[in-house]
Amino acid sequence: MSTIITKGYRMKKKRRTRKKIKYTLPIAILSSLLIVIAFLLIKNTSGNISSKLVGPYDVKYVIDGDTFVADIDGIETHIRLIGIDTPESVSQDPDKENTEEGEIASEYTKSILEDNEVYLEYDSEILDVYGRTLCYVYLHDKKTMLNEVLLKNGYAVIMTIEPNTKYEERFLLDEHEAKKDKIGFWGTGFFTE
Repeated sequence: MSTIITKGYRMKKKRRTRKKIKYTLPIAILSSLLIVIAFLLIKNTSGNISSKLVGPYDVKYVIDGDTFVADIDGIETHIRLIGIDTPESVSQDPDKENTEEGEIASEYTKSILEDNEVYLEYDSEILDVYGRTLCYVYLHDKKTMLNEVLLKNGYAVIMTIEPNTKYEERFLLDEHEAKKDKIGFWGTGFFTE
């Protein structure tokens, strides 16, 4: 009697195992497909994130011509403007010279940002090697980009660092116009060709 029960039990167990395999394999395949689809959606969304403005965020203070601190959800966040470089004014690096032009660019940025809110747009990489948040920065009208204002007024030069190249062509044209018309530091001879 125990033999029959054991055989019956084994038979039932085998059937259960087959049922488990029968349902487990399709579920595993479906799960894998869902993971791949989710990854592709996230990848596509992260590529599109760069075209969306976030904010507004209060500007706390300006560090120099291309860097400032904003209050992002209660956290003081260092923002570095993508695609441009202004002369140095507060560098601690002995290889970089702090200049009067750097102070002028810093004051110009302060005159635009102080007591204002900004909107941010990200590109491919969000942080630089110093932990600063990399952004294209827009003023209250959501159309005027600070990065571009600094280039057009001759307070900055382009500085393209891969993979953040979304507005590289536009910035090249802005710099070319400022250079051609000798605007800002292009006119003083501080920036040279």
